[in-house]
Amino acid sequence: MFNIFSQSGLISFLYTLPALLLSLSIHEFAHAYVAYKLGDKSQKTLGRLTLDPLKHIDPIGFLCIALIGFGWGKPVLIDDRNFKNRAKGTMLVSLAGPASNLILAILFTIILKILIVTGAISIVATSSVASILFNMFILTIQFNVVFAVFNMLPIPPFDGSKVLHYFLPYKYKNIMYTLQKYSFVILLVLVLTNLGSIIISPFINGIMYLLNIILKI
Repeated sequence: MFNIFSQSGLISFLYTLPALLLSLSIHEFAHAYVAYKLGDKSQKTLGRLTLDPLKHIDPIGFLCIALIGFGWGKPVLIDDRNFKNRAKGTMLVSLAGPASNLILAILFTIILKILIVTGAISIVATSSVASILFNMFILTIQFNVVFAVFNMLPIPPFDGSKVLHYFLPYKYKNIMYTLQKYSFVILLVLVLTNLGSIIISPFINGIMYLLNIILKI
């Protein structure tokens, strides 16, 4: 959580802002790009086929990130009637966001490893520039892992619920429809009770452990 009403909190928020905007933009762009490739050409008309953060930011969601440390981006609205297979297309679009964040986390880990091995960045930073650059890489990796895992929660309104819905036997699909009616309540419970963090922490820690093996730091 960032206390943006204090000087140190505001500085911390601004310091992490580039990593946050990148993670958010990649996630929403991936949704739009896969939907476009599957036949939903409205994504181009809506201006979502871009990495411009301004096209993917939801003002209220972004404000919540600043105030309570949890928020959301501007949802990518799809027209599944344009998909050859509506159910599979919806699942792939939903999976694209978290998958892109995980891929980006791995990519930044590899790049950081190369920079460390070549000496371009030192783990024990000797300058403020090197320290900022190293921390930015770490934050970007962490944000993307969190985005990927949190959005794969198999309950509405998260992407994971749509992925799970595709693989559920037909007789159980109505359960997901019922849960979707209470998605806002579910979201509040997860955030206010910290239950969301408790659920995803083991997965985040597990992925970060594997990435740290690559870095060996």
